[in-house]
Amino acid sequence: MSSPVTVGVDLGGTKMVGGLVSPDGAFSNEIFRPRPATHHAMLEEPLALIDALLTPEVAAIGLGVAGLIDANGRLAWGPNIAGTDLAVRELTEAAFGLPVIVDNDANFWALAEATLGAAAGHDHAVIVTLGTGIGGGLIADGRVYRGGGHAGEFGHMVVAPGGDVCTCGNRGCWETLVSGRRLDTLAREIVRQDSGGLVAIEAGGESPTGRHLLGPALSGDRAAMAAYIDVGEALGRGLATLAVILDPQIIVIGGAVAEAGELLLSPARQAFHDRFEGAPHRPIPTIVTRHLGANGGAIGAGLAAHRLVTGT
Repeated sequence: MSSPVTVGVDLGGTKMVGGLVSPDGAFSNEIFRPRPATHHAMLEEPLALIDALLTPEVAAIGLGVAGLIDANGRLAWGPNIAGTDLAVRELTEAAFGLPVIVDNDANFWALAEATLGAAAGHDHAVIVTLGTGIGGGLIADGRVYRGGGHAGEFGHMVVAPGGDVCTCGNRGCWETLVSGRRLDTLAREIVRQDSGGLVAIEAGGESPTGRHLLGPALSGDRAAMAAYIDVGEALGRGLATLAVILDPQIIVIGGAVAEAGELLLSPARQAFHDRFEGAPHRPIPTIVTRHLGANGGAIGAGLAAHRLVTGT
C-alpha cells in the first residue's frame, strides 16, 4: 500500500503553487498558476488546482492563503488578493470530502522552514516573505505562533506615518517601502528619468517592473543598484524593530524579491546592525535566505495537513 500524501497549496499575491507532499516534506507533481483575478475565481481556481492533484493516496488538503484567516478557516480579508469573507475550509471540505486545514500562507511557510529549512534547530525565528507585499511568520518555542489568531502581519506595521497609501488603506506601512510593488514604483521612476538606460532596455518597451531591475543591477547599473539599496535599508530598519521586540535567534528572508540576494541583503544587514539595540552586548540574530525556495508555503501546507490527520 502506498504511503499517504497530502495536497499542499500556496495562494499568494501573485501566483498559486500546489503539489503533493509526503510525510517527510518531499514535494512532487508541482503546478504553478496565476493568482485568481476576481472574487468569484478566488475559490474556483484553487479548487480546480487541487482537483488536478488528487490521487487515491491523498489523505488531506492544506491551503495557505495570503490574508487574514480565522479559526474556522475562513478568509476574512485579503488586501493583496481578490477575496474577502470566503469560507475556504468549509467549501473545500464539501468539494472533496477530505480533511482540510487553512491558514495564512506565511504561517505555513514558517512551519516548513522551521521543520526542514533555514530555521530548523532554532526555537525562536522570524520568517519574512517579500513578494507583492510582505508576509510574516513567527516561531516561538519551536512552534508557529499566532497570538490571538493573526500574528505575523508585519507588512502592515506603520513605519512612515503620512507615507504612501497601502493596499490595506493605511499610509506608510512597511510593505509600501519593502515589496515587489515598491520595486515596481522605483523601476518606473528610473525609466522616466532615463528612457535610454539599462532598465529601460531590459523592459524592452513593456511597462517597467521590479523584475527589470535585477539584470541591470547585477551589471552594475547605479540606478538599479540604488533601488535595491533603498528597499534593503528599509527592510533592515524594519527587521531591527521586529528583533528588539521578538528576540529571534534567526531571521529568514524569502519570497520573489529576495531572489536579488546580496543586492538586497547587504544593505539590509547594515541597516539592521546600525539600529539593533544593544548590539555589542547581546546575541545578534542571523539574517539568512530561505532554503526551501518558491515551494516552501505549499510544502508547509502539506505538512500541516499531515499533522491534521495524525494529530501531531
